[in-house]
Amino acid sequence: MLRTLIEGLLLFSLPFAAFGIYLFVRGQNPLHPGVWSRKALSWLTIAALLLCFAGIVLVGANRQIMQGTIVPSHVDKDGRFVPGTFRQQ
Repeated sequence: MLRTLIEGLLLFSLPFAAFGIYLFVRGQNPLHPGVWSRKALSWLTIAALLLCFAGIVLVGANRQIMQGTIVPSHVDKDGRFVPGTFRQQ
């Protein structure tokens, strides 16, 4: 759950970071509020929302549907660690 939230925040912040780099390359201070116009913020927000939506769709389309039984990790009778697996039915 936390990974999904962090990925969403990173996708959302990507257009703003790219615009900040663009401002820096042009010789403007990206930390000055005057260079972030309302029009630019509107377009960046729309782009960020589209990126988040595309990320959700791509992750959902590429997710494997697991059906079966989860075998948790355990220590066998010889004292060896056996990692968890997913057993198909």
